[in-house]
Amino acid sequence: MRSAAAVVRTTLAAVALCALAAGCGGDSGTQSGTGGSGPSGSASGPGKPGRYSALPEPCGSVSESTLQRLLPDAAPEVYRGTPTETYDSGRRSGCTWQGTDPESGNTLRLTVDFERVISYDPQVSDDDQAELDFADRATEAGLPSPDAPEDPDAPGSPDAPQDGDDTGDDTGDGDADGDADSDDTESGTDAGAATGTDSDGNPVPRDIGIGHDAYLDDRLSTTTTGAHREVTVAFRSANVIATVHYTEITTRTGAPPESGPLQDGAQRVGRHLAGGFDD
Repeated sequence: MRSAAAVVRTTLAAVALCALAAGCGGDSGTQSGTGGSGPSGSASGPGKPGRYSALPEPCGSVSESTLQRLLPDAAPEVYRGTPTETYDSGRRSGCTWQGTDPESGNTLRLTVDFERVISYDPQVSDDDQAELDFADRATEAGLPSPDAPEDPDAPGSPDAPQDGDDTGDDTGDGDADGDADSDDTESGTDAGAATGTDSDGNPVPRDIGIGHDAYLDDRLSTTTTGAHREVTVAFRSANVIATVHYTEITTRTGAPPESGPLQDGAQRVGRHLAGGFDD
């Protein structure tokens, strides 16, 4: 009997040790596969949050001195701007200012728009998603895709033939008004970009040096009663995409709105906005 009891005690001790030992039994494989820890769990973690978790107050984002320059002699309420209605101001916000040019009588309109990009792919950060979204916008605007091979004969290419002596005229102009501020240096850099027109006679969209990525698009449309020219400057700063539209509308036939002042104004606002982000 003593021998049998000893056998039982030995057997029970072995069972207890087996239950405590790592890898004993058939559950170890299942446990390692269902937990979220370890290398396999960490690899599927969320993407990195974007640099910016909020957006600027849109109607306060442009200085009054800039507004007075782009919308001269407007009423005080014009410079306060009209906020854009959005469902979530933390994700999308904007503002519009509209006045009348005192000399020509043309309508002048300035609009700014901010979008904070959030990635819903755990493998893609907010900043990277914004870069992808911005590249898609630039391609839709007419800029070549970053993955497309460069066409040396395409309008706007540095190797493409240019009309007249536009390239020489643009290289050293900077801002035509000659203001001694930081905008002039930036504008001079942008003015050195190659020029050209598309099949509709609009200036070819081009990359410009604002924020992390930026482009300028200049569009003119005419009707029997007037013309509408809109210059768009869009740029990305980390996970925020900002868009500026500076528009002039005429209600009579004749010479359409000039491109230069609108491009200069839109770039001025774009650089002003970009300066508000912590790059």
